[in-house]
Amino acid sequence: MMNKEGRKETPTTLDSRSPCEWDRTMEVLLLLLCLMAADALEVKISPSPVIGLVYKDVVLHCNFTVQRSFKKEDVAVKWTMKKVVSGEDKPVFQFDGNYTSSYRQGSLVNPAFLPYGMASLMLSNVTLMDEGIYTCTILVMPQYGNGNIQLKVRAQPTVQLSPQSVMTAAEGEKTFSCHVRNFYPQRINVSWLVRKHGSTHEAPLSSDICTGVPSSHGFDGLFTVLSRVTQMVNETNNGSLYICEVQHESLKKPLRRNTTLLVTALRPYHQDTGFIIGVAIACIMMTGLCSIFVTIFYQQRLAKVEPQVSSIIKPDLIPVNEKIRLICNINGFRPKTIHVMWYRKHTHMASTEDPAREDIALSDVREDITSMAQQPLEANGRVYSISSCLTYTPTIKDNGAEFECSIQHSTLKSPIRKTTVVYVTARPATHYIFSSPQLPVQGEKLILTCVVEKFYPKNIDLVWFRNGHPVEEVTQFGPFPCESNFYSVWSQTEFTLTKDNEGAIYTCQIHHSSFGNVEELSYEINLQGTPPEVLWITPDPLSPVPGEELRLNCRINNFSPNLISVNWFRDGELLHERICHSVAVIGTNGLFSMWSLLRVTPEHGAKKTVYKCRVEHGALKECIERLYTLQLPTAFC
Repeated sequence: MMNKEGRKETPTTLDSRSPCEWDRTMEVLLLLLCLMAADALEVKISPSPVIGLVYKDVVLHCNFTVQRSFKKEDVAVKWTMKKVVSGEDKPVFQFDGNYTSSYRQGSLVNPAFLPYGMASLMLSNVTLMDEGIYTCTILVMPQYGNGNIQLKVRAQPTVQLSPQSVMTAAEGEKTFSCHVRNFYPQRINVSWLVRKHGSTHEAPLSSDICTGVPSSHGFDGLFTVLSRVTQMVNETNNGSLYICEVQHESLKKPLRRNTTLLVTALRPYHQDTGFIIGVAIACIMMTGLCSIFVTIFYQQRLAKVEPQVSSIIKPDLIPVNEKIRLICNINGFRPKTIHVMWYRKHTHMASTEDPAREDIALSDVREDITSMAQQPLEANGRVYSISSCLTYTPTIKDNGAEFECSIQHSTLKSPIRKTTVVYVTARPATHYIFSSPQLPVQGEKLILTCVVEKFYPKNIDLVWFRNGHPVEEVTQFGPFPCESNFYSVWSQTEFTLTKDNEGAIYTCQIHHSSFGNVEELSYEINLQGTPPEVLWITPDPLSPVPGEELRLNCRINNFSPNLISVNWFRDGELLHERICHSVAVIGTNGLFSMWSLLRVTPEHGAKKTVYKCRVEHGALKECIERLYTLQLPTAFC
């Protein structure tokens, strides 16, 4: 299969893809220079990919070498950016020898540096929208060259650990919270460690840890995640250092936050009783003022407070057979005794022999799954809170299942129940476009097929476009069931190839809930063929020996159609014997590859000999030649 990324670009395609809004003067200048270009301009770019941090400035280096002096008025520079996912091309910056145009706000190439061979692009305040493949194109009459750089944008997380160091706690359970904010990409690792007082060894914590699913709620696309760990606190923990460690690809080393725990023993019960009696006596003696004090004290410290319960928090997408976390926050209650239960209720279905009817519900089953939840109790001032975190791995059978968080507390007449329904999705195992025939031929019919296999749920839309315009003549097969309750679908469009189809881009848009957005596959019509990539001649053996056979191998890759001419020469004379060509074999990308072998036997005292492999192909403007010089070591002469 051939696509836009697989084709080798030539200078004539440079301006054919120019956006319509580009300055017409620049467009004409680029076209004339491309047609006059005789030599390739050496362009050196930044090692790819370049990593930029969000809201920071980044420089994409592009240097070029010209074997003569020139002025900035002799140079034309163009920077474009291609989105990796959609393949969309966007202009970024251009300079036509006199005027500059910045299509992306904050982009700049300094024209004063051009006479020194420097055309680097500076992007200020980069965001995730700036990710893509940037192309630097340089035109210095009559030379032309370009280079590609991939820019990846990353955001470094900020970490906040609560409670802050140093903290004092009484014996019992204690919860530490680690808030990790504003990072990209989504993948992140949050771990917990503890270092005992007086020790230099850090031990990892593995139990009673609840780490949520990273979520993005802002327009900037950055992610946030919360991780909590609950520990039993006693005198053995006194002076211990608790550490939250965050690992992310934007960080050169892990980011850490820590807090020191100081444990205080509880006072004996009779001491508290004496204190309360003393306060009561003082209140009686102070009459009205004491009554007010007791009322305030009771309301703030002893009165029962009803819990405030949030809705169940769940991921936006729930992939099948992948672990998810459902979180229910219970805040601001007193006393601390509380019961939080989790239930799963799903419908058992019975199949029917009537294909026109859906499955029939038999019964509802309510299952207690509280054991799958972590429920650390945390004291927040004079009240208590719990962040109940249920960890669960859904299957397709759980699609439509209802999950319930039930809270019982002494302040409640009846339990508070929060419910949510889980709808699972499965991303397609494979999705691709293939053509029939594999090599397009002008005047013959071409069938393009978009295949999407093993997805869930069943609802899916496949829409075809030609150069951005909808295609009406489409035939769809499915969705139809495949293994393990998944679905597959095929969508086809067919047409007779004409000269007008050359370079047309057909796009299949896949709309499915498992993607979260639209997925696109593209196929570019190529009737002119793809020029071959000719590698350098390799000798076998590497060091030739007089009187022994030497095999010279010329490898030719990725060309179409398969009509190709390969000839060998010795000191300019065409050879006809001891030559072997392999059959051109088609690869998975729809392009052909082959090799050509020449056998020679070096003789004692032979002078330096130049062998040449010449490749001619319909997609080449001129032939490609590769040279090998045979010169025996002095010891053999």
